[in-house]
Amino acid sequence: MSEATSALPRAAETTELTGFGLGLRIDGFAPGDHGPQELRALLWEYGVLHLTGFPRDPAEFTGLARWFGEPETVFPAEHRAPGHPEVRLQTNVRGLGANAGGQYWHADGSFAPDRSLVTLLTCDEAPQEEGETLFADLRAGLAALPEEVRAEVSGLNGSFPCRQIAEQDMRRATAMRTVVLSEEERQRKLAELTDFVRPLVAPHHATRRPALVLNEHWLRDIPGRPAADSRQLLALLYDTVTRPANVYRHRWTVGDVLVWDNASVLHKAVPAAPGHRKVTRRITSVVPAARA
Repeated sequence: MSEATSALPRAAETTELTGFGLGLRIDGFAPGDHGPQELRALLWEYGVLHLTGFPRDPAEFTGLARWFGEPETVFPAEHRAPGHPEVRLQTNVRGLGANAGGQYWHADGSFAPDRSLVTLLTCDEAPQEEGETLFADLRAGLAALPEEVRAEVSGLNGSFPCRQIAEQDMRRATAMRTVVLSEEERQRKLAELTDFVRPLVAPHHATRRPALVLNEHWLRDIPGRPAADSRQLLALLYDTVTRPANVYRHRWTVGDVLVWDNASVLHKAVPAAPGHRKVTRRITSVVPAARA
């Protein structure tokens, strides 16, 4: 039992989700029985929390998100849950909300430099077949690299041409009619973004534990390296982090709440089997720089 789990009330039962330190389930979770500081400590340690027994009231869901930071307003507006601009509907039901999660390894919020996000996702309809969410530990992935590769990567940056990628994404989504955006909305969103480089290894804002910084969508190359070398090294990093033996696969049930730390883990969505509905609600909270 870790120091963080020993601080939980006895009514809350905890179970590690893997045998390699990634993920913790808290059964019988009730906000009134826990404090924000202890829950944050567990999240920083385990990377992913699975909460069961949490009330399904939208206001309580938003209240829980505020334990970690300020909830972001969802863009575009048509993907917001009615009456809750901070809650994003994610589903495979066409016309109901956003597509049901990115099907590639990523961390939410990677399109903005120097920012850490915590994501909360709760399930309203769970598919009977497939539709899982996968998680991989960026901290363990860094530690698993050969020593010489780890030393090399620690001195490198990654290129995130986010404005260019976002413009392509929005044009594609508009053409496919998966989203409706005016030119004014598109330009306003693009004005918020910038292209940037950032280190491929960064210390955690609370624990200072180093982790890789990766994203299969927003991270495109390593500046100063030949394209082939850049692709080869990035492939090695992704392969190391996402080895099947080091991945937690979460099969959803109705009422599940998952909370994860985007500074510590990558995730990806597995499509639900044809004919099976999946409906979830998501909040991303911006972690204040001083919060631990």
